[in-house]
Order: sequence, then C-alpha cells, then structure tokens
Amino acid sequence: MIQDLIKQLQANVVNGLYQEVINFAATYIPKFLGAVVVFLFGVLIAVGIYKITIYLFKKFKIIDKIDKLTMISIYKDEKEKAGKTEFKKISDNIKIDVITAKSMSYYVVLLFFRLSIVIIGIKEVENFLNSLIQYLPSLFIGVAVGFFGIRFASFVYDMIYYPLDLSGQKNAEVIAMGGKIIILFFTLMVVLTQVGIASEITQIILIGFIAMLSLAGGLAFGLGGKELAKEILESFKNDEKK
Repeated sequence: MIQDLIKQLQANVVNGLYQEVINFAATYIPKFLGAVVVFLFGVLIAVGIYKITIYLFKKFKIIDKIDKLTMISIYKDEKEKAGKTEFKKISDNIKIDVITAKSMSYYVVLLFFRLSIVIIGIKEVENFLNSLIQYLPSLFIGVAVGFFGIRFASFVYDMIYYPLDLSGQKNAEVIAMGGKIIILFFTLMVVLTQVGIASEITQIILIGFIAMLSLAGGLAFGLGGKELAKEILESFKNDEKK
C-alpha cells in the first residue's frame, strides 16, 4: 500500500515537472526564436549601414574635406625650415570613415539587441540597455568634439609657432603652447559638459580658469608692461603732434 502511494507520488511529480517543462518551452522558445530572428535582422541592417557609410564617405570625398580643414604643416628639416614643409593629414593615422561606420553599425546592433531582450522579457537587462542607448549619442558627440578639438589645438600651435619662429621670435614656442593649452582646456570643458560629467564642477573650473588668465595678464602687464605702456602712449602723442 505504501509502495503504491510512493509510486503514485513519484508519477505525479514527474508528470508535474514534465508539464512545467512543456509549458516553459511552449512559452519561451517562440520568444527566443523571435528574438534571434530580430537580432540577426539587425545585424544585416548594421552591415548595410556600414557599407553605405563607407560608400558615402568615398562618394562625397568627406575624408579629403576633413583633411583640408585639419591639415597640419610640419617641417621636414628643422635646420633648414624655409621652403621645406610637408603636410600631415589626419587620415594618415586615423581612419575616420571606418570609425564612423563601425560606430553607427554597432549602435544599430545594440538597438536590435535591446529589442530582442524586450521580446524575451528580461526587464533588468532592458532597463540597462535603455540607459546605455540614451547615453551613447552624448558620448559619441563628446568624443568627436574632443578629437577635433585636439586637432584644432595642434593647428593653432602651428599657426602661431612657425610664423613667429621664422621671424626670429625667441618665445615662439611658449606663445604657441599657451594658445594650444587654452584650446585644449575649453575642449575639455565642452566634452565634460556633453557627456554629463559634473557639469557644475566644470562651470566652476571654467570661471576659475578665466579669472586666473585675467589675473595673470593683469599682473604681467602691471609688473612687466609699464615700459611698453609708456612707449605706446608716447607713440600716440607723437602721432597726434604730427
């Protein structure tokens, strides 16, 4: 009697587990297959976007235009600078078209991966991906601003340094480096604000930096620029007399 009862309980447990497995498979396998199909479709779209982006860069010669805007002139021979310049292109070291195309394609893959997670119904992963998808555009823009800011800072350095150096200015490198540091600082502030990292702190740092420059300029002119100011005023007086 007891053995029959035990066998009956075992049969009920096995049947219950079997029924749960069947119900689970019937519920989640279609969702999983649908999620896989959606994700693979997204991968195909991402591949298409990658190829289209590369094609558009070549079609409209975007790389050449960026090179012209960010080209940096460098001297081949430091001992014989005059007339011996070459141009350093941004595309010599960095493939902008490939980076842009891959970023866009990966972003599309991420969007379809999130859609697949929604189909499966994993809320925690879905919430995380939603936050990531909302943040990535700001991050991409911040990286782009930082990249071109660094290039522009180098361009400003060259534009200041080489003319002053050729004219015999001893402090050419110091002046050029000062201009480059200012551009890099403002670029950093813009990037930090764009990516949302302590925007209030960046504003305080920006105000402090401007105040520091104003104070440094005032002290430099007050302590070391007296004679220069006197010469300027005397030149104005002489011009008026003439």
